[in-house]
Amino acid sequence: MAYTFLGNDLNPLSRRNKAVVNIILWCTAVFVLTAILSFTTLGQLILDNFKLNTEPSYFLWRPWTFITYIFLHDGFWHLFGNMLWLFFIGIILEDLTGKVHIWKLFIGGGICGGILFLICYNLIPYFNNHGGTFIVGASAGVTAIIVGTAAFVPNYRVYLFGIIGIELVWIAFFRVLFDFMGAAGSFNQGGYIAHLGGAAFGLLYILHIKGNIHIPLVDSISRFVRNLRSGKKNKPMRSATVNINKTPGRNAKAPNQDEIDRILDKINKSGYESLSKEEKDTLFRAGDK
Repeated sequence: MAYTFLGNDLNPLSRRNKAVVNIILWCTAVFVLTAILSFTTLGQLILDNFKLNTEPSYFLWRPWTFITYIFLHDGFWHLFGNMLWLFFIGIILEDLTGKVHIWKLFIGGGICGGILFLICYNLIPYFNNHGGTFIVGASAGVTAIIVGTAAFVPNYRVYLFGIIGIELVWIAFFRVLFDFMGAAGSFNQGGYIAHLGGAAFGLLYILHIKGNIHIPLVDSISRFVRNLRSGKKNKPMRSATVNINKTPGRNAKAPNQDEIDRILDKINKSGYESLSKEEKDTLFRAGDK
């Protein structure tokens, strides 16, 4: 029996859900589990093995912490803030490009944020002298999605509180600026450094799928994951800006990449609201399951 909430399956593995929804479900489930474990000393010792620690001997023997730390959060408001950003910004990118890029940005941004955190705290005396032994949280992955979405459609306008219109590029700009200021401050420096690593990955990843640059490792990892899921070798293929998907009930011809690029350029110049019904329908039919 499947349990649902607001039309979403509460199973974080459900293919019916948006990728953003499944990420929120995973982070929430892990938060509940960690809250239970944290009540005991043994539970806290167990959790320490999933946080990303600055001590080289620690993370070298626990390489999984580069991923597991992403799903841990230090309190309800830490989780709530990250998931709020993820939902409202991630939905925009997922509607335009499909599910596949959301998970790659989220995990890739988290890993790159963790790597930058470790580099700074182990090689730069300024940060090392300010303390800080571990980080937790999805902020680096969420920042990758925020910056990635802004890089994909910089002039896409969102409305804060349903009133104040602001373009995504400015949201990303002030987010990164705030992170730079935080990294130079005296509180939670490690977290802000990780955000910057995620932001860098988000920008580079979007430039990659748009064809502006080429990052071979991204394609290699994508093929490896597809092979694991399908159990067979897949033909090498380049990441596309938007993959074509035939939607049941829609008889219109599948849009080509030139048409998609034209529509995205129009969004960049005039915003999503400027699209005609036919252009919005074209974007609806474009994307990945």
